[in-house]
Amino acid sequence: MANLLARSWITLIVWLKLCLMIYLIPTNESPESGPTPMEYNFPNDEQHLIDFGNFSYIMEQAPCDAVTKGLIVVHTAPSNHEKRSVIRETWGGVNAIDGSPLRLIFALGSISNSSLETAIVEEQAQYGDLLQGNFVDTYSNITYKHVMALKWFNSHCNNAQFLLKVDDDIFVNTRVLVQNLNEVKRSNERLDHLLQQRRELLLCSKVIDDRVIRSYRSKWRVSFREYSGSHYPDFCPGFTVLYSPDVAKKLYAEAQRSPYFRLDDVHITGILSKRLHISISDLRPYVLYPVEMESLLDEAEKANEQVEFLVSWHNLSPTQMRSLWSLFGNN
Repeated sequence: MANLLARSWITLIVWLKLCLMIYLIPTNESPESGPTPMEYNFPNDEQHLIDFGNFSYIMEQAPCDAVTKGLIVVHTAPSNHEKRSVIRETWGGVNAIDGSPLRLIFALGSISNSSLETAIVEEQAQYGDLLQGNFVDTYSNITYKHVMALKWFNSHCNNAQFLLKVDDDIFVNTRVLVQNLNEVKRSNERLDHLLQQRRELLLCSKVIDDRVIRSYRSKWRVSFREYSGSHYPDFCPGFTVLYSPDVAKKLYAEAQRSPYFRLDDVHITGILSKRLHISISDLRPYVLYPVEMESLLDEAEKANEQVEFLVSWHNLSPTQMRSLWSLFGNN
């Protein structure tokens, strides 16, 4: 009986080891390039979003007009009504300014909650700045939202000089953007030169040598079958990415013919940008980090327009957003 039990345990251990070996076998994906591209041969691109063959807009937006020189697309969840309201009240009020060179829209997916959907419809009727796709709005579907933003920019905003994609919990220093769109600034400041770079620009707070997370306890877990490398290529964290039009077009086309990967920032600005040999310009010197921001807010009377930043770090509270706007909104 003891021998039989021992043999059973040995068989179980061998079987578990075999399963583990099969799980750890790398796929044909290159650690650097990620999933192999598919053929991009969709006859009607409007109805395709990566592998989603019946894509459509539930809530559409009119195309950008001739005065729009910069498009800001804010990734938002349907339930984040307060965050959208604070943005409209502060730095995102550019839509209410006649002749503004900036335009802002909020990107979101579909929802099954009828009361929330009713609230979204009412919000759209009031503000008219929502762009809603018919994919379900979940974290695992965020790559659809990102590529939808690229799709809409490429097809509806031909005169714009850049696309700025941001999350709904950051502050954007729109004054700096407007100044660089309205006039060519003869400045020694590198930020001005970057913002006036109209081609080959992928600008963000670059993440370098980031290790792939394998833990089942993390929402960022990626299996070996999804991505076989131990580290990702350099990529842009999703809270802020600025694209020149040519880069937005290239990355959109590549995303449309590549398999879906749910970490949108890694996939689009890391794996795909490396495949296309698009280099990342580093925005980190122009990000307002929490310690600096708290120092500014604590000594508000000493803050002045010489503080140079383009965006804040993420996870801002509504109070922090309003406080920053009171300092930089009218300078």
